[in-house]
Amino acid sequence: MQYWNNLPKISATLVALFLTSLVFAQENSPYSRYGIGNLKTHENVANRGMGGVSIADDNPTIANPTNPATYASLRLTSYQVGMEGSRLGIKNANLTNQTGYAGINYVTIGFAASKKLGFSFGLLPASRVRYNMERTDTLSYSQATSSYSGGGGLQNVYVGGAYKHDIYSIGLNLGYTFGNYVNGTEVVFTDSLRIIPNNYNTRTSANGLFYQIGGLINKDISKDYQLKVGLSYTGAQTLSSKKDEIWDYVASDTIYYNDKKSSGKIKIPSKFAIGGIFSHGDHWQIGLDINASNWEKYRSYGESDSLGQAYLIRIGGAYTPDANAVVDYWKKMTFRMGFYTGQDILRFQNESLKKSAMTLGIGYPIRRTNLSIGQINASLELGRRGVAENGLVRESFTRFSVGLTFNDKWFIKRRYD
Repeated sequence: MQYWNNLPKISATLVALFLTSLVFAQENSPYSRYGIGNLKTHENVANRGMGGVSIADDNPTIANPTNPATYASLRLTSYQVGMEGSRLGIKNANLTNQTGYAGINYVTIGFAASKKLGFSFGLLPASRVRYNMERTDTLSYSQATSSYSGGGGLQNVYVGGAYKHDIYSIGLNLGYTFGNYVNGTEVVFTDSLRIIPNNYNTRTSANGLFYQIGGLINKDISKDYQLKVGLSYTGAQTLSSKKDEIWDYVASDTIYYNDKKSSGKIKIPSKFAIGGIFSHGDHWQIGLDINASNWEKYRSYGESDSLGQAYLIRIGGAYTPDANAVVDYWKKMTFRMGFYTGQDILRFQNESLKKSAMTLGIGYPIRRTNLSIGQINASLELGRRGVAENGLVRESFTRFSVGLTFNDKWFIKRRYD
């Protein structure tokens, strides 16, 4: 068929664009120093192209862990892997810097056990810590240069199921969060008091269970139009944590060293999301999501951090010229566009950081047999977080994502003996 001739070119282009992210310098996001780091999103690449609209998306060929109730709509087994590359521009009142990152974003599997039951499991990122920055302070007797660095992050593994009755679906995800991250500070003095650099480093390991419940209503407004409304709630988490602290410094030719180990709790707040999608069959759809969480409730070993209430409003849509086209395969491609804006979890000087981005996406279907299909999805995000004034940093990001989805038919009844 015609599309097989174009597929290698498109695949090569997507891979080339993704791999260019590897040439950037090591990722450096100063804001990942706070809390458990930069929070990672769990939307499929197809949804990212729509501004991240996903809470009411019950696509029958894609497992959607942002709302476990959507698993009940699965009709084909779905194997998914997502990759992303990002370029980050960092700017404050005096300096600018360019960094980047590339890696695996998610691996999930979903399948239908019957017309009313669906299941999914997979690995999703929870947070990422990666920063390296420096500050110089002038003291009465010297100058002190402080260097801050950190790395690591948390991961989620989950298993979920959903049940559908008429137009209503309910679902549940159960999962386990695990991982570790390090934070380090080195202070160097330039004076005549013979104060030599001192270092303070911590390594925090955390793990714990989580749950997420979801609901979905899929209502036919008429023969051609549908309305879907979804809800998702993730309960507050309490992670068990172990922290290794190392502090060493040299003064008057004497080395001082302190190694401390402690156990504690990290409390992560609950998250709530509601969304809706209005669609015209497989031709077009438009949706809206609202996500909210209160990170003022975050605690690490009983201490709060520079975090506050957060929310995101997501708006997006998708258009497919002709999903049933046979000769002109390009008409089967899906084109997506979206936007999101809101308030990040970070809060400084009684002001929460603003975050916004516009998104574009495209989906290229791959048909192999009547029972086995697939799709290549790609999305592009252009956005920013924070401001380059009042001692803060503005992060401008360009994020390119590629998602591969392959579908198979399981549980086929035998027609002949």
